[in-house]
Amino acid sequence: MKNTSYSSAHIANYFLWRAWREEVQITPMKLIKLVYIAYGWNLVINQNKLFNEKILAWDYGPVIPSIFHEFKRFGKDPITKGNYATDGDCHSETGELLSVPIVSGDDNEVLKVLNAEWEIYKFKDGLELSKITHEEGSAWSIAYKQGAGKNSVLSDDDIKKRSSEAINRLIKKSKAPK
Repeated sequence: MKNTSYSSAHIANYFLWRAWREEVQITPMKLIKLVYIAYGWNLVINQNKLFNEKILAWDYGPVIPSIFHEFKRFGKDPITKGNYATDGDCHSETGELLSVPIVSGDDNEVLKVLNAEWEIYKFKDGLELSKITHEEGSAWSIAYKQGAGKNSVLSDDDIKKRSSEAINRLIKKSKAPK
């Protein structure tokens, strides 16, 4: 499976940028779930990892720890404009952010995944997205309930399987008569 050069910060910043541009509220929980779902969708659609960080099973679903720690100061409140995710590229003395990690505008494969997911889930809140990631048989459910509990690593195979099922349900739903 091909790996990518993105970090979870790149993906988080895409969703933050879209939210701020479209004036859609985005809380830390919503952001974490969007990044997680994007990871799964990319495993299915582009057949590769979106980033190389571990996704852990926590009480409230799958979590990317770096994103959680970056935005936990917002609690349940929306993340305010200009607060981007970082990937450690800061000035060694001042701590000032040197660059904002972003997805390349030329990366059509990844952007198609992120754009499609955003259009489907942008108006869902963090709790709604959390329910989706908590469903019985989900990668989180397997790792948390059937596995080692909190802090167990979600398997890419389980994430991919569940994401494939979710994508197929969305396709079927979109083709259903209205």
